[in-house]
Amino acid sequence: MINLLKRIFKRRGVDKTVYFCVVILTIYGIVMIGSASVGQSAKMGPMYASMNMIKQAIFVLGGFAAMIFLTRCFKKSWVNANSTWIFYAIGLVLMLACLFFEDGKGSHAWIRIGSFTIQPAEFMKVIMILFLSFHFGEIEEYCQIPRNITRQKKEELQKRKLWYCILRPILAIFIAFFVGVFLQKDMGSSLIMAFICMMLFFITPRPYYTKYKKLALILLVIGFILILLSATFILKPYQLGRIYTWLNPLGDIEGDGWQLTNALIAFATGGLFGKGFGSSTQKYGYIPESHNDFIVAIIYEELGLVGFMLFLIPYVIIIYKMFHYALRIKDTKSKLILYGVGLYFFTHLLVNVGGVSGFIPMTGVPLLLISSGGSSTLAAMMGLGIAQSIIAKYNRDLLKEQME
Repeated sequence: MINLLKRIFKRRGVDKTVYFCVVILTIYGIVMIGSASVGQSAKMGPMYASMNMIKQAIFVLGGFAAMIFLTRCFKKSWVNANSTWIFYAIGLVLMLACLFFEDGKGSHAWIRIGSFTIQPAEFMKVIMILFLSFHFGEIEEYCQIPRNITRQKKEELQKRKLWYCILRPILAIFIAFFVGVFLQKDMGSSLIMAFICMMLFFITPRPYYTKYKKLALILLVIGFILILLSATFILKPYQLGRIYTWLNPLGDIEGDGWQLTNALIAFATGGLFGKGFGSSTQKYGYIPESHNDFIVAIIYEELGLVGFMLFLIPYVIIIYKMFHYALRIKDTKSKLILYGVGLYFFTHLLVNVGGVSGFIPMTGVPLLLISSGGSSTLAAMMGLGIAQSIIAKYNRDLLKEQME
């Protein structure tokens, strides 16, 4: 078995620590999904917990297959002027396809195929990372302005460069955000995607973008204020309820504050070592989404701070590794991809744990590799596969330089 795993994960230069952390998190997630699902077995049937574990295990195996394939086969040249727009168009079409499906709360974030559901917004986050890594990383090279040209020609080329390097990618971000917020009514995923895109813009080291960063920051602040002012028109009643609950967690215990109040009880009773695996009381109807967005509360209640750290440490290691290599790699496109994957994991960790613990408003965002969900698991592992391919090439090139 060990030899089989070695052959599967073997590729010279990959960061094996990242692989180890992914294995730990996915196994941990499957086990805790089973434990958290027990609370609804009386309502959903005796096999409910087992079926949730099996379903998540299938997603994890599919994720590993995608991650290993991308680690071995992904090439930086795949991310080019044509492919990025093709990926973007596919992601946008899938997001629009969600409009034909609706959950009980009025949002259109899922495509339902039998008993399985797909959340295109999760894959769109990875697509936007690749899209912007090219547009902020390489497209400037396609828009070089020669020196010995007329002033009129130079102005035309500068306008062309502004369109390709600034306006077009920003328009793409805006369209994806508009579809997510106003059509899908999926505020959580849309805000995370917008945050990742914004950070990639500010992180890009290209000198051309320096003069636009201050303007972008001003527009960002104005946009944030406009969103706050129009929140009552944009947000659904249950989303507004989450904000009111965040401001006053105990203000409506029997209504909008029900899940958060019981999650806080789970945190309060967990202590250092928890009540013991499988001994949660809050999963028995008090926290409806106990195996999804609120799984952290069940983990803390059953396993305490020690169990919480058991998944937090591998998470932090993955994020650290992404940023560590991003700082060392010179190629801008590869650098931005690694930053993007690191930000993807960081924002999901921050928003999920922050929402469940009451530090920020709840957004219904899953905890990658831990929460039940195929789309988030597959998208996260695909992102890590692309990152591992870049890391492997960097380490091989570094070793080659040292040997020379």
